[in-house]
Amino acid sequence: MSPSGRKSIRLGVIGGGYWGQNIVRTCAELDVLAAVCDSDEQVLARALREHPHTMVFDDLDRMLQEPLDGVMIATPAETHVDFAVRALAKHKHVFVEKPMALSLEEGRRMAAAAEAAGRQLFVGHLLLYHPAVRKIHALLSDNVIGRVWHLRSRRLSLGRLRQRETVWWSFAPHDVALILSLMGEEPESVTASQAGWLSSRIPDVAYADFHFSKGRTAHVEVSWLDPHKSSRLDIFGTNGVITFEDLRSDYRLSVCHGGSRPDERGLLRIWRGEAYEVPVEPSEPLREEIVAFLTSVRFGIPAESDAQEGLAVMRALAMADEACARAQPTSEALA
Repeated sequence: MSPSGRKSIRLGVIGGGYWGQNIVRTCAELDVLAAVCDSDEQVLARALREHPHTMVFDDLDRMLQEPLDGVMIATPAETHVDFAVRALAKHKHVFVEKPMALSLEEGRRMAAAAEAAGRQLFVGHLLLYHPAVRKIHALLSDNVIGRVWHLRSRRLSLGRLRQRETVWWSFAPHDVALILSLMGEEPESVTASQAGWLSSRIPDVAYADFHFSKGRTAHVEVSWLDPHKSSRLDIFGTNGVITFEDLRSDYRLSVCHGGSRPDERGLLRIWRGEAYEVPVEPSEPLREEIVAFLTSVRFGIPAESDAQEGLAVMRALAMADEACARAQPTSEALA
């Protein structure tokens, strides 16, 4: 029992590798880690060495027989829907890393399984729980840069290549989730472009321009073949720009005031005001995210990144794919 007298939540982590090991560590720190499941013996040996009181499994069905409250899925994206549906069938709450699935149809299947089981489905859109993003929402509520009219997000790196997952579905869920959260709605339309250098089937670079109500727009650029690692969000308002840079080991949030206004003759002139960094109360996004999942499990209430939010992100991702497909030249045009 926890000090408060409540039954402690017990979680199993499916996938303890590249990113999963961070989830395992954080769950252990929060005293909710009960089991780790992975097909790699070395991963299981490390988990047992670092967390000796944790159960380890190389078979998911065996782990799902245990009295766990929920599971956290950190495996390749193509396995998400199968693992999530199997866990939900055993009445486990589910946390699934981004991307939620690799098609909107799979995402809907997962959400339907959660609804049928009466369990929470939580999607790992980490940036929604970043302290800088919480601060951005506060700045916008305080009208620090006026009315927001455009967002620009870039996520670039020389990253790991995927065999089943495009760069758009691998990188862009973070940016799209953040854009939808800041805009407060889903886009009305999109124009998009994707290109694959290593394989025409799997794009390595992607661009999308989303159009929202009231003339607002958002641009997303992602690439895993760029040697200049960058993760940056610029929020353009009528009285300035908020910039969030997520660096390798730190982050920076800043405001630069500026815009346009009429002069004494009524002609619009550009003006630039002060620029300054915004202090942010530090916290670990992954820890905040897992605490949000635990709260959702304990009280049976949807989290910010619940199944419906996950589906909204997937609809926007799919919109961009469809726009690219429509823009592809026909075989007759190429002849």
